[in-house]
Amino acid sequence: MAPCCLTPPFPSDQSLVELSAITHPSIVRTAVTSVILPSQDLDAYLAHELDTTRLTYLHKYLWLAGLPVPARPLHRQRLMNRAIVVTERADEHLVWHEHRIFIKPVPAFLLCHGFWETHLCGDRGLHASACGMLLSYAWLVAYPSDFAVAADSGLFPAGVTWERWTAFANAVLRSLDLSTMAGVAPRYQYGELRLSRLDMLTRWPVLLPAALWSPRRLLDGYMSSSTWYTAFFERHFGWLVVGFVYVSVVLSALQVGLATEALGASPHFQDFGLGLTLFGLAALFLALATMWVVWFVLFWYHLLSTIAFDRRTHLQRKRAREKKSSLRKV
Repeated sequence: MAPCCLTPPFPSDQSLVELSAITHPSIVRTAVTSVILPSQDLDAYLAHELDTTRLTYLHKYLWLAGLPVPARPLHRQRLMNRAIVVTERADEHLVWHEHRIFIKPVPAFLLCHGFWETHLCGDRGLHASACGMLLSYAWLVAYPSDFAVAADSGLFPAGVTWERWTAFANAVLRSLDLSTMAGVAPRYQYGELRLSRLDMLTRWPVLLPAALWSPRRLLDGYMSSSTWYTAFFERHFGWLVVGFVYVSVVLSALQVGLATEALGASPHFQDFGLGLTLFGLAALFLALATMWVVWFVLFWYHLLSTIAFDRRTHLQRKRAREKKSSLRKV
């Protein structure tokens, strides 16, 4: 890494983890077919571990998904009936949906002063992302009750105590410019982000660069979830059930009105009832037809994309084998 004048956001005597105690994963999946071996490429692993690129590109639109205020502490998340769901992606950290909030456990290497000096202080992007991650935990773990929730949820490495954490967090907060948020990744200028709004922003190809957007974003949104068709239709067409309930109530009221002498003899009321009935039937037919078309398109999209992906993967592996074979011969 290029030399840089950055320093860790806490002094060496406040380290919570020793450099010798840090253990990285054996393998990390970064994409559908790509993996990183931290033992062979630590820089790539760190860049992936702290990556918030998608949210950086969406930064000027993040006001639609959240507020530029600190995230609520963990005890407030529990009070709001939100379940803490662990994610290992930094760009999913503090994203919430309905009764769930996704939180990334604090990486042990962020609590080690020596690791910062060796691997993080030489890259401004990594340094800003790492500072932002520590700042988010200062928000989340503000009280002993928050620390208990974090410990129960496996968000902290083993051996961290409440007393040591408060001293560490105080040192981090003193080193950061909280008034301007300078030196912190743009994502962490916002607290909690709403997943449904991020889905909406991600599905617009004009908001993300071509390298980060693909037609699959239209289906998956910001975070891919269940691939079952049942879950997809429940998530995107559940509102139709509510609409049909209201239409059924209105049609039932019309039927009762037509049964009375005063309204049953009114040609205007009969015309209104006829028009509303035809509208309800047309809406029902259109909704069912739309769902059938969506299912048909999704089925063939997934089938053809799976076939193409399978062939592409086999071809890449074949080329890799041929390349290794030719190198051995040389």
